[in-house]
Amino acid sequence: MADHLFETQIVQTDRVSLSNPVVVGGFVGPGLAGLVSASYMIEQLGLHQIAHVKSQHLPPVAVFIGEKLRHPFRIYVDKAGKLVVIICEVPIDVEGLYEISNVLLNWFEQIRAKEVVVLDALPINGIPAEHESFFVAEESKFEDMKRHGLGLAQSAMIGGVGGAILSECLSRRVSGISLLTQASINFPDPGASLTLIKSLNSVYSLGIGTKELEANVEELNKELNAIGEQYRKLQEQAQRREGQQPEPIYR
Repeated sequence: MADHLFETQIVQTDRVSLSNPVVVGGFVGPGLAGLVSASYMIEQLGLHQIAHVKSQHLPPVAVFIGEKLRHPFRIYVDKAGKLVVIICEVPIDVEGLYEISNVLLNWFEQIRAKEVVVLDALPINGIPAEHESFFVAEESKFEDMKRHGLGLAQSAMIGGVGGAILSECLSRRVSGISLLTQASINFPDPGASLTLIKSLNSVYSLGIGTKELEANVEELNKELNAIGEQYRKLQEQAQRREGQQPEPIYR
């Protein structure tokens, strides 16, 4: 009885009919790009929760979002049963990644998932001058992704839950890919999430509206420009006092 209480399992709270869905996952990572993108998808597409993941490897926490108390690792679907979005808002200890990914892949096979897509980011210092769209996938997907304007990532290390899921996809021969862009390692990066959403729209024709994310990016750019202007003025004052050349705020 005690062992059953602690085993990793998907607790389904709503029975729905799924038809070879595309599964999209967003987790804790650089710039919170994948996590924010998945959360934004859920809100914009009006997805509803059908299950959560229960595991001793998850920290014993609950999250309060949208005026509701929720489990940190949740599964959502659309009305047509064609799209599944998985979101986990907490980091998971390394020891539990194999067990959790194994349970998830069992479920993906059960629902006959068409493809598993992990949203993630390539970490960089500072603010990306631009966010490019990249992918990692098996060779059979290369041409299709490139037709949608995505570039093949030259190298990428995908860790955490997303990496564990993709690794298990390879073992099960389930189609798994990752959509990537650059993201700041220092703070949440809405520009990265905007790029990932645009990539999803292009590849899977999801029609996710981007106005809110675009507004967030614009506001962040204004704030960064204001900070940069203040920094420039301070550096110019220091230059006049000391006869030194100002250094750029970002390299």
